[in-house]
Amino acid sequence: MHTVKLQDVKSFGPFATAFAVLLLSVLVVWFLNSAFYAEKKESFLFFLHNTALTADLRLNEVYVRGRFKTSQKELLDTLHVERGMPITAVDLQRSREALQRLPWVKTVHIERRLPHILYVQIKERIPVAVWQNKGVYRPVDSDGQPIETFVKKLNGLPLVLGTDAPEKTPELLTFLAQEPELNKRVKAAVRKGQRRWDILLDDIEKGITVRLPEKDPASAWGRLANLDRTEGLLSRKITLVDLRQPDKLIVRLEEPPTQKSKKKALPASAPLPVAAELSVP
Repeated sequence: MHTVKLQDVKSFGPFATAFAVLLLSVLVVWFLNSAFYAEKKESFLFFLHNTALTADLRLNEVYVRGRFKTSQKELLDTLHVERGMPITAVDLQRSREALQRLPWVKTVHIERRLPHILYVQIKERIPVAVWQNKGVYRPVDSDGQPIETFVKKLNGLPLVLGTDAPEKTPELLTFLAQEPELNKRVKAAVRKGQRRWDILLDDIEKGITVRLPEKDPASAWGRLANLDRTEGLLSRKITLVDLRQPDKLIVRLEEPPTQKSKKKALPASAPLPVAAELSVP
């Protein structure tokens, strides 16, 4: 008769363990979805939570990482937990879903750290602009989504306007950042007809308006930066630069209140005049 050696039995160990874990998992899932558990659920939970208290598995602390914009009170009110409650009574899935609905929260990880700690790690949404819509100011995050909260100050962020401005903001900021010196002067961006952008430099009301084209606005923005570096274009007293036509540059210069604007077409090699509205092919 063949005798099974000790090393042969050991070789089956990992497979037997894996099978046992799988079988136990299936049984647990089946039990939790059974009619018997549904009927006795409250009794089971009552027993579980009382057992937890007996074993001193009670909630004493909530540790949170990643919280900057979300207030402590808002977070605790949303968790709806109390010190001294059975730590097993914390519904992790419900708590995660509730926290996920807070305005600044992007992702949530929550776990029990026995015996006394509920650990919460959140990743908040990063504001990159402020969207003005119907007189209301909301932050826009790096994914182009409005954050459902209100702000009163821009806090150094650019202002964007237009019905589809938020979703187009990440793309806008990407190509604006390709010209860092020029980007520092951006105060606002206005979405025109859900097709293109007007950029306001230096001052929202009295600054320079830059009209970008619908197609390839990044190249037009780079063109403007190059003109400013080589010709000092934006150091002149101008109110508008129109870059919508790839073969022309239209500039409107600031004029005294008594003068009427004039238009003049010049070859590309001609120097820019110090006054009047002009078109450079």
